[in-house]
Amino acid sequence: MLCFVILLRKKCFIIASLLLLVPAPNAAFQFLCANMLCTIKKWTPSEEGTFLLAHIPNDTLMLKLSHLKANTFSLATLDKIMAIEIERSSVKKVIMPSSTATIRLKLARTYLSDIAFVAGNGRLNFLTITESRLKTIPSTIVHLLALETVTITKSPIETINLCLFTKLTRLYELNLCSNKILFLQLPTTSVGDFEGLRLLFLADNLLTTINLGAFNGMQALQTLDFQNNRIRRVQGALVSNSLQTLELSGNRLETLYCCDWHLPNFTRLALSRNKQSILPTCLSLTMPNVLYLILDRNTLIDSDTWNNIFTLKRLQQLDISHNRLTKAVLDNISNSLLFLDLQYNNITVLHVPAARMGLRITASNNAIDTFDIKSLSPNVTTLEMFCNPIDCSFNRARMQIGQEPVCYTDRRNCNTLQKNN
Repeated sequence: MLCFVILLRKKCFIIASLLLLVPAPNAAFQFLCANMLCTIKKWTPSEEGTFLLAHIPNDTLMLKLSHLKANTFSLATLDKIMAIEIERSSVKKVIMPSSTATIRLKLARTYLSDIAFVAGNGRLNFLTITESRLKTIPSTIVHLLALETVTITKSPIETINLCLFTKLTRLYELNLCSNKILFLQLPTTSVGDFEGLRLLFLADNLLTTINLGAFNGMQALQTLDFQNNRIRRVQGALVSNSLQTLELSGNRLETLYCCDWHLPNFTRLALSRNKQSILPTCLSLTMPNVLYLILDRNTLIDSDTWNNIFTLKRLQQLDISHNRLTKAVLDNISNSLLFLDLQYNNITVLHVPAARMGLRITASNNAIDTFDIKSLSPNVTTLEMFCNPIDCSFNRARMQIGQEPVCYTDRRNCNTLQKNN
């Protein structure tokens, strides 16, 4: 591939392998092309014109505009570039025409407060806007019928109107994380709305109340992520044959009522770092095929409802660490369970007489002072009991045939281990 170096003066000098427009002492912009990527820095179109665009090689796939100096910028002059990125720029408004070859557009760290998409655009597949000054989702996004992924993050957006995405039938991922979202607007859906949407991310916002029933019309939805908001209240019954993952970690939930839910293909519920003192209700009835329950760092206490959890037929991982449990007498646990995390509670009794081969139990940093190895199923292959009054930790994979675990009462290293956690 031929490359060139051109000085921004009246005369141009050509050499091999790189296209580089470097400014003369009185010039403002820099222009570099290599490996099908061109970068233009500190370009002021209103003063320097667009002649430099004629020097973009025909095989260029991506154009990066850095420190672009323009209040309003139209992408019409770049209609043959497949991927465009505008970064670290003072641009406030961008206009995207309908006739363009661009399939990927990214705007990062700009003063962007408005972006307009002209009707008829059937090419743009991927849109990313991050660290902008947008306060709302641009209404003309409805014209981008070919969109597959939308990422709009780290912007001062307070209200999201999800109606704008209902007819984007090819959209499968919508990422609205790390904004300032307080409210969601989602009307009753009709057949064909959100036809292909599988992944919806709303993490790291300011939501306090959500209505999960409003998402039932998203027939293809697999992942719904609300982690790290300020959610105190969950309304509506979640009913979905497609949903697999619900992420509610890092909120302020004290209770979660699930008895009216219906999630036959659901596999993962994450409720870490909330204020749950009791288990979510009716889990074994409403999500019978769940594989992963992540309930660490709550205020869970002993309760008879635990029996419903341990009998989930397909449950593989249960994390109830960093809670307020005082006992782990588990006479009847799921035969599918592979990992049980009990560490950082106040457990004094551990009893697991039956288990699936390969079960790993982590019960470190509790208050277990007596322990009978016969109270543990021989199918438990790993037990961690560090930082208990008695430590009977073992890993059968490292033990000789016939060797029995040995218990110790030495806690000298526990303070160091606790600080590291």
